[in-house]
Amino acid sequence: MSEPYPNDRARTRKDKGKQPYKDAREALGQQDAKLQARAEEFGEQNLRETDEERAERLRIEAEERLSRIVDEIA
Repeated sequence: MSEPYPNDRARTRKDKGKQPYKDAREALGQQDAKLQARAEEFGEQNLRETDEERAERLRIEAEERLSRIVDEIA
């Protein structure tokens, strides 16, 4: 929430402490680290695929997604 007057911001910092958003910042940092780790794992896993393996995997994933869509519609 934004305070319209500077003295309100100073009072909010005093009431909440020096760093009122420290916990949120730490949680966001942890979430970013998890996403980065998952992205690196995904990249390493798919780096070793040949073109044929990648095409087969994508075909299977597309069929699974299509079947889920058909199931949701029905």
